[in-house]
Amino acid sequence: MLLALAGLKGGTGRTTLAVALAAEARARGRRTLLVDLDPRGDAHAWSLGAGSLAPTTLRLPGVAPGQAERLRGLAYGHDLTVIDTPTDPDALALVAEVAELMLVPCRPSPMDAWAAVDTVETCVCARSLANFRMQVAVVPNAVDPRTTIGAALPNDLRALGLPVLACSVARRVAHPEAMAHGSTASLDAPAGPAARDINELLEAIEALRTRYSDSHQLRH
Repeated sequence: MLLALAGLKGGTGRTTLAVALAAEARARGRRTLLVDLDPRGDAHAWSLGAGSLAPTTLRLPGVAPGQAERLRGLAYGHDLTVIDTPTDPDALALVAEVAELMLVPCRPSPMDAWAAVDTVETCVCARSLANFRMQVAVVPNAVDPRTTIGAALPNDLRALGLPVLACSVARRVAHPEAMAHGSTASLDAPAGPAARDINELLEAIEALRTRYSDSHQLRH
């Protein structure tokens, strides 16, 4: 599966989720590739610190000619290819040509919700005839369900007409703390609450994978 973490706004948690999902998939024995398209190269930098804990990681910034086909070719031979995308609309459109799932993290704030709408629209518009089955889904991220805005986020996103996953990722300090020393929350504490969030998200993604052979999209 070719999975892209997408967004037109910074600070939504794309890189954190890309790294966490790729590391968890590798820990489950999946043949996993992590591709860093962001010029910042944060996912690639994490992999250097993680060493043997990291999946195979490539840094391919930019939207050079042939980049979409390069990504498609790299995905062959892997069970899961995770792409960390920048906020560049051109890069987003390029990835949408080949991705099976565009996953859009959204934090509980009006600006993030508005950006999620723009991101989903960009992905759908960029979906090519050759990749018309590509799915788009929004995952509520860094959510504190004890707050009004956090608890309301999934329904607020659906009210905007967005396809929202049933699971969400809570705001937990375990994620940045683990990345700081070249690990992930699920690798550090597999039975912990942060790991459960990532496991549930990965299982939701793998469930969507079985739908890629269909022409159906996520219900709004």
